[in-house]
Amino acid sequence: MASAPPLESSTLIGYPPPPPYEETMGTVPQYTPGPMPYPPTDVKATQPPYPPQAYGQMYPPPPQGQPVTTPVVSVQTVYVQPGAVFRDAPVQVHCPACTQNVITQLEYTSGTLTWLSCAGLAIFGCLYGCCLIPFCVDSLKDVTHRCPNCRRPLGVYNRI
Repeated sequence: MASAPPLESSTLIGYPPPPPYEETMGTVPQYTPGPMPYPPTDVKATQPPYPPQAYGQMYPPPPQGQPVTTPVVSVQTVYVQPGAVFRDAPVQVHCPACTQNVITQLEYTSGTLTWLSCAGLAIFGCLYGCCLIPFCVDSLKDVTHRCPNCRRPLGVYNRI
């Protein structure tokens, strides 16, 4: 069984070996128990106190005789609705027109899918009024989401 060659020296070639532990530590000052003044009392006597700061206004006062006017600040609020996906079910959203949190009302209108379904049924022989059935089925119509308070459209879901 082979073994590793013995380690000749722990120092690098060309550099002196490190000093022993006792030599590096030397004489260590020992802690003497007793009261330790904290903070040192003599430091306060040598440091002068901070000088008082003079108060100064940022803006000069208005001249005498002129009225003081305050600027008019207008604030614009922007509402971001993350995750408001308009499908064929009512959605809870924030109406920007009346600034209310509402659940939308649905309004169904005939769209592209309704007309394509009607044309497909007419081509396949449903000529005696059966091709008009898609106009009675809400699941084939487009959906408009409206605010129940102000009746403004909030979103549209087109089937195609």
